[in-house]
Amino acid sequence: MTIQVDLHLTNAYILNTFACRFEQAELYIKNDTIVHRGKSDLFAAAQTVDMQGKYIAPGLIDAHMHIESSLLAPSEFGRLVLTRGVTRVFADPHEIASVAGVAGLQYMIDEARRSPLHIHYMLPSSVPATSFEHAGAVLHAEQLKPFYDYPEVQGLAEVMDFPAVANEDPDMLQKFADAHAAGRHIDGHGAGLTREQLSIYRMHGIDTDHEADGPLAAANRLAAGFAMFVREGTVERDEVAILPVVNPANQHRVAFCTDDKSAADIQREGSIDYNVALAVQHGMPLTQALTMASYNAANAHHLQNVGALTDGYVADLIVFDSPDHFVVDQVMVAGQWVDFTSLEQKSVTPLANQALNVEIALADFALPLTGSKAHVIQVQPQHITTQHAISEVPVVDGEFVANQQYAKIAVFERYHNLGHSVGIIEGFQLKEGAIAGTIAHDSHNLMVAGVSDEAMLLAAQTLKEIGGGLVVVDGQLNVTTVPLAIGGLMSDEPYEVLIEKTDILNAAFKRISPVEFDPFITLSFMALPVIPSLKITDQGLFDFAKFDFIDINA
Repeated sequence: MTIQVDLHLTNAYILNTFACRFEQAELYIKNDTIVHRGKSDLFAAAQTVDMQGKYIAPGLIDAHMHIESSLLAPSEFGRLVLTRGVTRVFADPHEIASVAGVAGLQYMIDEARRSPLHIHYMLPSSVPATSFEHAGAVLHAEQLKPFYDYPEVQGLAEVMDFPAVANEDPDMLQKFADAHAAGRHIDGHGAGLTREQLSIYRMHGIDTDHEADGPLAAANRLAAGFAMFVREGTVERDEVAILPVVNPANQHRVAFCTDDKSAADIQREGSIDYNVALAVQHGMPLTQALTMASYNAANAHHLQNVGALTDGYVADLIVFDSPDHFVVDQVMVAGQWVDFTSLEQKSVTPLANQALNVEIALADFALPLTGSKAHVIQVQPQHITTQHAISEVPVVDGEFVANQQYAKIAVFERYHNLGHSVGIIEGFQLKEGAIAGTIAHDSHNLMVAGVSDEAMLLAAQTLKEIGGGLVVVDGQLNVTTVPLAIGGLMSDEPYEVLIEKTDILNAAFKRISPVEFDPFITLSFMALPVIPSLKITDQGLFDFAKFDFIDINA
């Protein structure tokens, strides 16, 4: 008896993710599945390929990320990350959902189906993230529940509203119940939580977390029973600090994620392939790093038959020349080789226009103070957290006056013109002008920072004119923009065009500031109140430690 299959790969060293080692082996593939690993007289293939001693590992998996942070539509994001060996991602469409609600979720699912990349969605758990900001939509359990009928939906995304969990908010508990009833699982977001607080998440069945930023936080998550995702994105550079905690005994509960990474950084640096290379650079065996980047991620998300290269597993794999030179050469997704040269951009499907319904005047940027001491947001380079400072700031005639050390920061509610707030931020080192964007986690209101009220006003008005995006205004009021036509979050252009435009934008920023970190991703997290320590929303200055608003005067 002979069983016909499609493809037979011979003469290769194949990663055994069950044992963390490469083994000389063969693979028989039919349709999208590996039917046999090893030599066989039972299977006959339509095509046999001699891999010439190359190395094969499972396709890389990003365990937690936001496609919107790449600034690309899902299909175009897939075209980019496939070149880096990423064959599967677990995406939280929280950003577009905060802008467009159910229509945004449907858009992401439909657009993702146009890419060979496996895109799993975790339904956004907190829209808005808290009651301390206004978003473009509110998603309760009843709006999310129908989406569990989609095979792409793998669970409930990062639960970031800890008080709602601790206080057993009925709607939050219903979201948990619906996820579990559908046979899905729940991701955590334990930023700033103590070991005891993490246990409250575990009580409610939350079983993953990606917010460890150092050894203690990582150890706490592993001790609490979480699957931990080691994060290395554009701003959230946590991996090197966490790696010492990971060892052969606990690595099976650790995977990699990018969370938020720009298209430019993915193209130049890499995606999960960079996480793997960084781990190896710091002493981790390549076999362990690749296992974490594939099999462990699939297990954490309760996927069956994904992340290994043996009988019954999905035929997602990457090929590279040598363990001493880990550069992805070939990629297979669901049994089909990816032809990078033919992955041309298809026209991106549109999303109903999300107009910026906000009116802004020069007087809106005034910041009166009662004295010279104020609460100041201090940027932490390469982190989304901030420091809460009380500082002596420049004041003239009772009003704060910005300089290169202390800039103004303002957030305007963009959906219904409900108001704005103004604060002080330290760390952008703006010599002149302003920067602005409609990416402001998680409600994505209009956000602007600058040292000139006139430049800030022009930046804000420009955003309104282009329908959202990113803007730099210099001291001579010259404007550089990156329009983001999809909800003010994502571009409708090819990734090559977007990267070229963001390069021009970043060059314009370099002319007004010497800082090395990504200013726009950093700015976007200054409005996220569920991340320590001092943030600002459209409703005011927010102190994470008090979990409430505070007056700017100290």
